[in-house]
Amino acid sequence: MPDIWHNIGSDFASFDLSYVVRLVFAVILGGLVGLEREVRDKPAGFRTIILICVGACLFTILSQSIGSPDWNTTRIAAQIVTGIGFLGAGAILRDRGSVFGLTTAATIWAVAAIGMAVGFGELALGTLGAITILAALFLFDSIERWIGQRRDLQEYRIVAKNTPDRITQINDLFRRHRLRCRKQLFYEDEDSLVFHIVAMGAKNNHDKLRTKLATSSEYTLRRV
Repeated sequence: MPDIWHNIGSDFASFDLSYVVRLVFAVILGGLVGLEREVRDKPAGFRTIILICVGACLFTILSQSIGSPDWNTTRIAAQIVTGIGFLGAGAILRDRGSVFGLTTAATIWAVAAIGMAVGFGELALGTLGAITILAALFLFDSIERWIGQRRDLQEYRIVAKNTPDRITQINDLFRRHRLRCRKQLFYEDEDSLVFHIVAMGAKNNHDKLRTKLATSSEYTLRRV
């Protein structure tokens, strides 16, 4: 029993205080990224992201501390990349042809890289990585939403009197509102033509077109 206490005491006496600094950095950097995820109410939030960052940091420190001339000090750290892949895959959901959670999964993967960098003592690199991730999540999100608004996809079902030039008129109508028809089907219904059109463009252009169709006596806009 005295030997056990002696070993514990000597272990604490020889403890490298730089490990404390690395773990604190892992908590801070992981917390900053996790806070952004928590505010946006994402599946992997504040605590989860911190735990991922601290866990990756701890595994990296262990990989170095138990190393020996016959031991590759990156062996444990290398498995973090594989392990974090399974964790990220659990955040990805697929529903009706759409995929959700890819950004969360990528964030988990990137935060693990921050933890590894801090674990290896690369504090500046880890900090730069966290700043880059936050910039991507905040700044690029606005850019992505702006692009999404410019590429808004909407469906139309329009009824108009069947005239020889009706198809040309419908195409010109969408062209004037700067909307590109991605899909266009039409069929005859007695003396009318019914158009089913899928168009892409800015949301405000869609709104203007729908307003024009709703107030027009020449066209009837049906619910899709």
